[in-house]
Amino acid sequence: MNSDQTPYAAHRAFVAPAWPRRELWRVGVMIIGFELAFQIAPELVSALLPGDALVTAYYEGITSWATLLQFATFGVTAILFVLLLRRLHGRGFWSLIGAPARAIVDLWQVGIAVGGILLLMEILPPWIGIGDGIEMRNIAGWLVMLPLALVVLIIQVGTEEIYFRGYLQQQLACFSRSRLVWMLVPSVMFGVSHYGNGFGVADGVLWVVWATMLGLACADLTARTGTLGAAIGLHLANNVFALLLVGVAGWPSSGLALFLYPSFDPADMDTSAAVLATPGAFIEMLIMCLTVLVMWLAARIKLRR
Repeated sequence: MNSDQTPYAAHRAFVAPAWPRRELWRVGVMIIGFELAFQIAPELVSALLPGDALVTAYYEGITSWATLLQFATFGVTAILFVLLLRRLHGRGFWSLIGAPARAIVDLWQVGIAVGGILLLMEILPPWIGIGDGIEMRNIAGWLVMLPLALVVLIIQVGTEEIYFRGYLQQQLACFSRSRLVWMLVPSVMFGVSHYGNGFGVADGVLWVVWATMLGLACADLTARTGTLGAAIGLHLANNVFALLLVGVAGWPSSGLALFLYPSFDPADMDTSAAVLATPGAFIEMLIMCLTVLVMWLAARIKLRR
């Protein structure tokens, strides 16, 4: 790499496993393969559930067990993807991760550091209060579920990271030294993949902006450390607070949230593209970007890189 990229010296070793089989057609097949695996995995899981009621509950993700199973399903996607990786590239799971011992240390260090910052932000005013229809689940039951919830969230974020910051970042770095290629392209792909999480155009675009920024932060940490550990740690801390702390009653993947806001119909909101030109949308976008920046800085400080 060029001398001006010395902060990313560890990236060379991380990319090395991708060099022997770096043909573009292989990357194209792997991208299609991941998308197919992502679509097939829920079908495979739902086929094992006894009864239509359980299948419906699984796809809705409102109950705790259904939400757990939804996140665990990412593991099926990861297994199918790694099988295809071995077939097409002749390498396995850990080639996407980096040095295992270093990755595990980075994961927990960054996860705790970023989680601590997010916790501080949550306990500062304005506080979440039980009132105005906000429901708090039984804290004892929530704590009992927490270890299993953390496991399935690691599976979820780990699957996304081995694909976007692992495979794609590694393979694209074989084609170009430019960060616009191996850092920005996977991050934008990650962002666009979150468009469907929104309700309407405006909400979808906000999701894309947030996820793209998170992807860039994770890509940078991966390049600095040479493993996916820090990226998984940051991503995990974010999702813990986004999915295990606050949710909307009756909405998908809300089954593990401690606090539930009252349900409402998204159709009642104005989510047209025109909303993006309003001050409220700009402020929301700015807050999202600043939050990612704070998480990234917390990770950098903890890693001293």
